[in-house]
Formats: sequence, structure tokens, C-alpha cells
Amino acid sequence: MFSRRRQRILGLLLASAALALASVACNLPTEAPTPTPAPPTPTAEPQGPVKGFGISPRGFPVDYSKFAEFLAEVGSLPNSGVMFNGAWREDVEGGSNAGEIPSTAASIMDQSKVYGYTPIIVFGWRSDDETVHISVPANATDDWSNGEAKALFQQMLVNFAQTYQPPYLFLGNESDIYFTKQPEDYARWVDFYNQAYDAVKVVSPETMIGPIFQYERMSGQGEFSRWIVPQWGALEAHDLGRVDIVGITVYPWTGGAEPEDIPDGYFAPLVERIGAIPIAITETGWPSDSLGLETAWQASPDAQLRYVDALGRVLEGLNVDILNWAFLYPLVQADDNLLFWQSFGALGLYDQDGKRLPIYDVWVDFQP
Repeated sequence: MFSRRRQRILGLLLASAALALASVACNLPTEAPTPTPAPPTPTAEPQGPVKGFGISPRGFPVDYSKFAEFLAEVGSLPNSGVMFNGAWREDVEGGSNAGEIPSTAASIMDQSKVYGYTPIIVFGWRSDDETVHISVPANATDDWSNGEAKALFQQMLVNFAQTYQPPYLFLGNESDIYFTKQPEDYARWVDFYNQAYDAVKVVSPETMIGPIFQYERMSGQGEFSRWIVPQWGALEAHDLGRVDIVGITVYPWTGGAEPEDIPDGYFAPLVERIGAIPIAITETGWPSDSLGLETAWQASPDAQLRYVDALGRVLEGLNVDILNWAFLYPLVQADDNLLFWQSFGALGLYDQDGKRLPIYDVWVDFQP
């Protein structure tokens, strides 16, 4: 068993790794490869929620040369989706091309027609709680008082929505942490979200638009990461009349050692606040391996299987439109991502040697 002190230390490490996950999402390859293989035919008619994956070809985040094979494999699965979760401009740091549609997001939309998956688009604006990506060459102000940045962001969103008519569009990723750090600027962010929502609806009225929150942190159920004080104000700051779908990332192992520790009413506090608004679980998963990190939670292929059982229990009766497993393939260790790799590297449906884990077929067949 782990002492409380050990759990707190591990929690701080995990929180740091979670921030790195946001950073990777904002730094996807800027020039999307052009897939060419013909997609396999899906094996079953779509049922239940879209079950997708973040962009996670074999070899990522170091090597994206298997991007085409990734799209083909995901497209062969029933009711599948691919989520682009990246920055709102390709020049993440400088913003020199702010206002232009990121090419990888465009590619995910284009290739969805070829491979038959549902595209899920997330445009983020922060790498972590200290680093935001709002400033543009015309205005170096790095917060949501920046009128030039807001105009360019909205311009990109309107052009993207008018061109591609995306089924799902999420603005900001895990932005609840910004609420805890910068509440005044978070209010300005919500004002921008509302303006962007209205503008996108004019050109693409069927697009479902919503924010994304980190659920354990916002609900105060991430004890191992010291997320024990709920931060519902991040959600409550939104006008739910401008929220078609509520996105959440869900990692119960930040607060429970075993999947069986997840209480039956895990999502009850959220449903109490949003009512019948659909839920999108944009990222979830349970690690199959600790990869050398001493953890307070069990990491094993069996734990992954038991997590699916737990999800079936806690999602029963909920209105879930999207249910994404974080990665299809495992992360590759890079020179600067050891802790991140140890924490999140074994979330895929394959092991580090490229072999399918038992979770693969179970997840494909899973219907909450």
C-alpha cells in the first residue's frame, strides 16, 4: 500500500504529466501526411456512441509516417472516430499564420470521407496552466483581452465550419485549469466562446459545439493528483444555451487504485448540472503497464478489461455521444518525455511491442 505522502508525490508527478499531454495535443505535426491506402469496409453497422481515438499512429509522437495506416485501421472499426486535438494555429508559439485553418485538422476532415470515420475536432489555445497561445504578431498580449487574436481565431473557426460542416467542434481543451489559475481571464475566454459559437452556428447550424473539461479535476475526484476541491465554476461560467455537448477527459486512475473503486454515481454531479445535454468523453483509458513508474494505481492488461466493465456500470443511462479511448497505439518514449511516457505511454490498445492487448477486441465490441 502507498502512504498518503507517497500518493501526494505521485499525484504531483501525474499532474505534471497531464500538462505534458495538453502540450503534445497543441504540437501535432503541422504538415499532415497524405494517406493513400484504400480503407477496409467496416464490419458492423454503427451503434451507440462514436468510439474514436486521438491521432495515435504507431511510432507517435516521434514518428507520424504510419498516419495512413492508422486512419485505415480506425476506419475499419464500427462507429469509429478520429479526434484532432491541436492548437488553433500551426505556428503555435508565434501565431504567424493565425486565422488560417490548421492543415492537420483539414486533413482529418477530408480523409473522413475516404476512410469512413467520424471526425472530431478540438481547437486548443494552451499547452499547460502557465503557457497560453493567444498572442499574434499584431498584438503580443497573451490573454483573452487580445482583440486581434480573437478576431483571427473566430475567422478561422467560421472558415473551417463553413468549408467542412464538422459534426463536432470543441473549443478549448481541459480549460478548467485556466479557471483555477486565471478566473478573470477565463470569464473573457467564455465571452469569446459565446461569440464564436454564434458565428459558427450561422454557417454550420448542425455542428455540435462545446467546451472540454478535465473531469476528475473539475469534480474533485482526483485524489492522487491532489484534485480534491471541486471547480464547478469552470462549467457554470458557461451559458448552457450555447453548449450543444459537454466534453470531458476521464482518467479515474488519478483518484482510484482499481477500476472497481469508481463509485456508481461518478458522473452524477455533472448530470445534475447539465441535464439532458449530451456528453462527449473525448479521452479516457486505463494503463496496461506502469513502464517503470511506481504508481498508486494498478496498471495491467487485466485492469484495462476491468475498467471497461466499470465504464459500463457508471455510464448506464447517460446520454453519451462520443466515447474516445485516448490512443490506439502506445506512445513512443522521446528524449524529453520520460515522465509523460511513463504515465500515459501504456494507454493504447497495443503494447509497446506492437501486439494487440486483450482490451482491443473488448473495446471494439463495447456498447455502454
